[in-house]
Amino acid sequence: MNFMMKKALGLLKLMQTRVFAVGFLSLSMAVTVYSLSAMTNVVYIYDGDQLILTYTTKEQPQEILEEKGITTLAYDKVDFSGFHDKEAEINIHRAFEVFLTTRGERFSVMVTGGTVGELLNGMGITPDGDDMLSHPEGMYVAPGDDIVYKEVFQDRIVEEEVLPYESLVRETSLIPKGRTRLLQSGSEGLKTLTYDRTSIDGELTQNDLVSEKIVKQPVDKITLKGTGAAISPLDFGPLDQSGKPVQYKAVLQNQVATGYNAGRGAWGASGNNLSYGHVAVNPAVIPYNSKLYITSSDGSFVYGYAIASDTGIGLLSGVIDVDLYYETYLESCLNGRRTVDIYILE
Repeated sequence: MNFMMKKALGLLKLMQTRVFAVGFLSLSMAVTVYSLSAMTNVVYIYDGDQLILTYTTKEQPQEILEEKGITTLAYDKVDFSGFHDKEAEINIHRAFEVFLTTRGERFSVMVTGGTVGELLNGMGITPDGDDMLSHPEGMYVAPGDDIVYKEVFQDRIVEEEVLPYESLVRETSLIPKGRTRLLQSGSEGLKTLTYDRTSIDGELTQNDLVSEKIVKQPVDKITLKGTGAAISPLDFGPLDQSGKPVQYKAVLQNQVATGYNAGRGAWGASGNNLSYGHVAVNPAVIPYNSKLYITSSDGSFVYGYAIASDTGIGLLSGVIDVDLYYETYLESCLNGRRTVDIYILE
């Protein structure tokens, strides 16, 4: 038997001995322990105020928690740091209930922390400086907090208001008695009103009128009605039963009277503002500011009491004797050319 064969037979006998068997088993266990140690991770689990240390071969946070029998709920938040040098951290943020009241409705909200402002932002609410909030935005929420948010909306609006026109009847002697004629068509006016308004949660709580402005004045509807009434509103004394002044200095009979209109705000040659009751004369015959009474001899036309306030080319040339002022062009046309008596009062 050669040397190599003798060596192999010797090694086989050694392996069959008890000492060898124990040694081999120890070596195998050492290798296994080493392998397990190389695969094991250290995980620190923070669950509220509780710290749990675990050794695991798991790598996913949910698997590690299940291995330790730790349960999380739907609204809980789990933060996992990931493994660094075979160590990791798991932070469990337990959800708790807070309440939010807005627009008259109270909601239950599950959160894991944060500030009041973050809670509102999460609900799609962004408060501004006018809004009302029961808790400061920077305050951290706590279990059971009852937060009330009221949205305050302030704006300035302008509303329009229609101003109605009046329908007036003006009695006159310009048209025959019993007849009527439209003197002026009516039209509505317009006014704007500016308000400062405050609404809380969509409900109007304050409505302050800031200003109002008439954009367009209404125009009255005026209808002439023939009654034989005087055109002038002036009154310088009583009349007798025949409709003539009780007292006067002189009377100019069969005088030619026409009508004229110079528009609103017109002034006569005397410096007087022209309106119903002011007439144009020849100042050489009838001085300015003389008080007069003008009517037809039969009383069918009555201009009434008047003041000599103006003059004109036709008056100075003697073509006409008196020009009666009307506040509308139509009335001046209706006057036409008439024969009147002029009573000079003073």
